[in-house]
Amino acid sequence: MTRPNWLNPITTTIVASLVLSLIAWIGSTVNRDGMLYATAAHAYLDGGFAAAKALFSWPFLPVLMAWTSKLSGIDPESAGYLLNALFMAGTCALMVACVQREKPELAWITCLVVLALPGLNEYRNELLREFGCWCFIMLSFWLALKWHERPTWLLAIAAQASLLIAALFRPEALTLYAALTGWQLFASVDQRWRRLIVISLLPLTGGLILVTLYWSGHLGDGRLSGEFSRLSTDRFDAKADIVATALIEYARGNAKQVLFWGSLALIPIKLIEKFGIFLAPLCFYFTFRKHYNLGALGLLFLSAIAVYLLVLAVFVTDLQFLAGRYVGPVLLFSTPFIAIAVHDCGNRWPKLQKPALAAATIMVLANVISTGPGKAYFAEAATWLVNNAPSTSRVYIDSQRTVYHAHWQNTPSLLRPRNDLGAITDAAKSGNFDLMVLERSRKDESITERLRQEYQMTIVARFGTPGKDEVIIFRHTGNK
Repeated sequence: MTRPNWLNPITTTIVASLVLSLIAWIGSTVNRDGMLYATAAHAYLDGGFAAAKALFSWPFLPVLMAWTSKLSGIDPESAGYLLNALFMAGTCALMVACVQREKPELAWITCLVVLALPGLNEYRNELLREFGCWCFIMLSFWLALKWHERPTWLLAIAAQASLLIAALFRPEALTLYAALTGWQLFASVDQRWRRLIVISLLPLTGGLILVTLYWSGHLGDGRLSGEFSRLSTDRFDAKADIVATALIEYARGNAKQVLFWGSLALIPIKLIEKFGIFLAPLCFYFTFRKHYNLGALGLLFLSAIAVYLLVLAVFVTDLQFLAGRYVGPVLLFSTPFIAIAVHDCGNRWPKLQKPALAAATIMVLANVISTGPGKAYFAEAATWLVNNAPSTSRVYIDSQRTVYHAHWQNTPSLLRPRNDLGAITDAAKSGNFDLMVLERSRKDESITERLRQEYQMTIVARFGTPGKDEVIIFRHTGNK
């Protein structure tokens, strides 16, 4: 039986990715970052770019959400989820297209791998800038591979422009110009310098201009300046001094080393967690790498992995923090190597093919189907507030998500810092608030009994799981 032309790896990847995004979105509630982007999109519609930038310093996604909302008639939040679904489908399809150009026999395996990797797919229910960034990075790499076969200025500029668009979502995408340049260091000697000039001249010129503006103080104090400041050692030294005070006397002289290497350890820990079961074939690939050759594609993605690991190193040594989605590009760039390793493992051990396929399929679904209680209780708390709060000025609230779902985000002064025990007790003591709405997580210190006993407050509504993650609404005993 002949397979229809439309049933190919790229089309299948697009359709499957869109379906997975839809499954993940159904029944989910918007994440904190998504609330910020949706609020900034509303601000753009009401007050233009300056209003959006006042809320968020890198507002390209909110602006795109606003225009999508304006043209389609759907609300900005839904527009954001639609864009994210399209971007993720584009990311996965472009990865399959890249691999198919070099190794057609790996296309279907790449389709499965890119849809199953936990660190890429478990965020489909969230509204994030990463999806747009990943999509245009992959478009840049796909164009770069075409340019490698047919080196014209038009393809080179298109690849560079795609990375620039990716940086409008996340500015660290600019560092991948170094991957495009480093990749060409492996070109044949007779073509190397010409290719290096074509692929790196414009980015190198732009980079020199940015560095000059930063060091001369003309870049301002915006987002790009903040990214450059991560390279300064002043903040790291200050943190090391604080860490030193917590160490025993004999170890204080090693505080910088402790902080530095401890921070870097976050990267492999997070990568191991996010690779999931695909870590095994990836290790297999690098153990027996002499048997494989991915050609230009392999060199490009290895260069990208090396560059992005340096980006992560700068980030964690600055903040000592690493969210799972931040390692997403490393997982994405590792996909071709995982695919060829899975392919080879299947050839070496045919009996493992069906169990491996079943495990990967389960992982595809596990990434988007949640069996937990979810975050719907924020919307439930918001509905209760809208129906029962006489005036927002008489409500003390420290739950950003509840404020968002109640559509009170246009009153910025309403939201208080979360888990500020001093502010909570002062507000309870003052008597200026009829209701107090507190977001509590399982990690927070319990304050319920203190509010009841010392400040005569009673719980009138409770949403979520008591003692774990919940929103608690208090009222003074004397208020009705």
